[in-house]
Amino acid sequence: MDKTFIIQPESGLQFDWKAIAANPSGRHESNIDLVAYKALYINKIAQARARGLEPVLVSLPIMDENRYFAYITRGMTMQERKNLLYWLGGKTERLRNIHELYNLALFRLAALQCVHIIDVTSPMLADPHYCDLLEQDGVTLSAAGESLVSAELMKLQAHETVA
Repeated sequence: MDKTFIIQPESGLQFDWKAIAANPSGRHESNIDLVAYKALYINKIAQARARGLEPVLVSLPIMDENRYFAYITRGMTMQERKNLLYWLGGKTERLRNIHELYNLALFRLAALQCVHIIDVTSPMLADPHYCDLLEQDGVTLSAAGESLVSAELMKLQAHETVA
């Protein structure tokens, strides 16, 4: 059976950052909450299976929360940045936690849907120069990051050929 890779690079970090900076005490939800995120994948898995393809999920790449914070706060005043940091509980690490929450949901979903998942997160974390795998925004893969992900995808194909 032919495989189809299901890659959704976005995680739950889709917030209205300006609105949060303007009202850090308010309730703010991601533009794609965890329930909708999982539903998106379930739908893609069902579509692949309906076309006779074997769906294979790909984990989320790493992210650099400090670079991402600098990216989302560009153009903001110092007070807006402080407000956003306040909403994050005082630590940019919260951005990575949200990202990881969505990534862990992918692994659980793969198990529940009985589909293979390629872990690109672990080899990225294992790279001592992992920051080089990302662009300046802290979430977009650089050419080196794309090469690493491609190599992981090729490993699966090579394993399937041998088996």
